[in-house]
Amino acid sequence: MSKKMKARIGREDLNFVEHLFDDEKVTGAQIGEAAGAHPLKDFIVLQQLPSYEIETLRPTELADLKKSLRFFVIKSDVTFQFLIDGLSMAWPLEKATGHTLLFLAGKEDGFEILLEREDQPDKIVGMSDEVRISKSGTEEFKTRAKHGPVTIIVEGTPHEWDQNRISYDEVVTLEVPDYAQHPEITYSVKYKNGPGNKPEGILVKGASVKVKNGMIFSVSETGQS
Repeated sequence: MSKKMKARIGREDLNFVEHLFDDEKVTGAQIGEAAGAHPLKDFIVLQQLPSYEIETLRPTELADLKKSLRFFVIKSDVTFQFLIDGLSMAWPLEKATGHTLLFLAGKEDGFEILLEREDQPDKIVGMSDEVRISKSGTEEFKTRAKHGPVTIIVEGTPHEWDQNRISYDEVVTLEVPDYAQHPEITYSVKYKNGPGNKPEGILVKGASVKVKNGMIFSVSETGQS
């Protein structure tokens, strides 16, 4: 008796079921049928390769199960192309969360994903944040190791901070939790023991600064605006 071949098939929720096939090579239609995609014309079948690149698998096109990482069967009639770390990706939904993008790239724990932008800083896509991948042109993303939280000191009190930067409003709120409810009160924010060639300075309203472990902030009320 010939050995059964396994294929992991999932939907957009990233939950996968293992299916068995008699042959080493199967068609897109067979993958769709195994996943219960009826009628097949209403679904897109995707094949993810060991390189983590994702490509569309047509109904009559053959896929080698020995060279396939997993498959997706998702209800849609269109696919969108984008890049993650230079790898070509295809996805049949207009939006994807940061969690989904990291999963597709094979990088989850300890990594974060950024949307590359030409005219402004790259944007970190949070795990639950949705980003549109259906824009004209090809969206490009990159992954990087996630920095662990650092401890900053605000008026003598330590706070854990898990972002690369902190804004004036965020510093003041750590010291004055109801700051947003009293916009008429103004504050002076100073910092020291910061990163780079400007380890100390004044943080003005509307601005932000990079943080490092042990950075110290002072917040003092300056009166009514």
